[in-house]
Amino acid sequence: MQKVNVVLDEQQQNELKMILVDQDEKAALLFLKEIIWKQIQASSQKALRGHLEKGSGD
Repeated sequence: MQKVNVVLDEQQQNELKMILVDQDEKAALLFLKEIIWKQIQASSQKALRGHLEKGSGD
C-alpha cells in the first residue's frame, strides 16, 4: 500500500482539535470517515488510474 498525504484545512484542523479536547468518540469516527477516509480513497483511485493508464500504452 502506498503512502498517502492527508491535507486538513484550517476548519478541519480546528474540528480535530475540538474532538480531541472533548474526547468525542462519535465525532472522531465521523471525522475519520468523512475527512480522512475520503482522502485515502481518492488517493487510491488516482493511483489506480495512473497504473491503468501506464498499462494501456503497452
